Amino acid sequence: METLIGITMNWTHVKQSYRSGVQLFIITVLISFFGASKQDCVWYGVCNTDAYNHNQYCVYNGTPRAMPKNGIELLKERCNFLLESGETDFCCDIEQVKVLNTNVKLAAAILERCPSCMANLIRHICEFTCSPHQSEFAKVVSTKQKGEMSYVTALDLHITAEYLNKTYDSCSQVSVPQTGQLAFDLMCGAYPASRCSPTKWFNFMGNVDNVYVPFQITYVQHSMNSTIDGYTPLNPKTTPCNEAVNGQLPACSCSDCDLSCPVAPPQPNLPDQLKIAGFDAFTVIMTVVFCVGMIVFLMGTFLFTKESINDEDFIGNDGVTDDSMYRQEPRYFEKLGARTEFFMELIFTKWGTLFASYPWTTLLGGAVIVVILGFGISVVEITTDPVELWASPSSRSRLEKDFFDTKFQPFFRIEQVIIKAVRQPNIIHNTSNGPITFGPIFGKEFLADVLDLQNGIKNINATGYFLKDICYAPLKGSNSDIDESDCVIQSIWGYFKDDKERLEDHDTDNGFN
Repeated sequence: METLIGITMNWTHVKQSYRSGVQLFIITVLISFFGASKQDCVWYGVCNTDAYNHNQYCVYNGTPRAMPKNGIELLKERCNFLLESGETDFCCDIEQVKVLNTNVKLAAAILERCPSCMANLIRHICEFTCSPHQSEFAKVVSTKQKGEMSYVTALDLHITAEYLNKTYDSCSQVSVPQTGQLAFDLMCGAYPASRCSPTKWFNFMGNVDNVYVPFQITYVQHSMNSTIDGYTPLNPKTTPCNEAVNGQLPACSCSDCDLSCPVAPPQPNLPDQLKIAGFDAFTVIMTVVFCVGMIVFLMGTFLFTKESINDEDFIGNDGVTDDSMYRQEPRYFEKLGARTEFFMELIFTKWGTLFASYPWTTLLGGAVIVVILGFGISVVEITTDPVELWASPSSRSRLEKDFFDTKFQPFFRIEQVIIKAVRQPNIIHNTSNGPITFGPIFGKEFLADVLDLQNGIKNINATGYFLKDICYAPLKGSNSDIDESDCVIQSIWGYFKDDKERLEDHDTDNGFN
């Protein structure tokens, strides 16, 4: 009995050990399967360098790897925000960080004058290059094999339209002083800055046909909080161009960001108008002055009059008034006018009598006075030169002009002809950005008429002198024969080389002429 019990107990122990081993094996398999299925990265390391010296990254479906200290220091140059949470594991190695820092320098040469713009742009580049959560927003579309390794040749980057728009807005006014253009004139491919858009800009930066792009990057735009094929869009933080990125970098300057320009102070409120009894004081005062003047006039006309005889005394037997017998004492204003006239007559009579009594003295004295007063005409200098009229000899502009004239040719005056289109329709031009409205001066028929007028002006004969005789022709020597085509004429037709046939030239933009 004891032996049987012992055997039974041993068999139970064996079954328990076997069950524990199976459970441990299952747990180990599950852990291994889970670890193998966790794919936070889509690439890691550099596997290929193409003919254009572009570095292309190795396909890697695994977890982020620890970044060594020297790699952390490299990340601090451009991607310091990735380290703010204390993260040390990334989906990129040191070589990829070096490539990132090198490639960013080209954009930095143009955009870094606006720190907010540059910071906004670099954020998404750092994210899709090194983020430990690449697989959430990045999808490898195509690869190529090199030996035992595969490298990425095309990538879909899921990103929010909000980020693209805000980054574009922060960079849209950045200028390039060396060329006098906007940054987007150089960074939007075939589109000038006026026709660039967030989509066109990012598509150009990801287009493999761009010689600076190592592989195709397709920006898949999302609205906020949306997913496509299970991918959550990348939505990096952005900073408006009029705000500083941090305490070390200033906001963009006024020349690169309109929002940074000082706002004009509000127009001060006009002082309250002086009022009398609720009415405008000026109106009240002028009304009072008018009324007082009218009262004085009426009083002088009617109250200060004394009629000596009634009208009935001058009516004859036949009922007809005898006007010759009608007498009335002068009114007040009549007396005032008579006294003034008498005084003036008295003064001028005495004055005339005095000078008439001494005619030679009067003539000689008048001649002497005229000569003395007219003596200043001998020192009068009439200036007709507009340069003398407009600029002081000691002014900076005058000094610089005099220096220029002594070293180069004299100053030429620019003559302008201003042409306006009257009763002409606007020009609607359909583009990939939508219809753009231009003024009527861009109509083909109007431009052709402008060219005819320009050619007519060039051929004007002014008493034997033509435009070529007086125009500025810097490409001709002083002793060379000058033709009308050598004269400097600035007009819209200079773009077409004064050739009507070039007006018919056109190019296509996504199906639009």
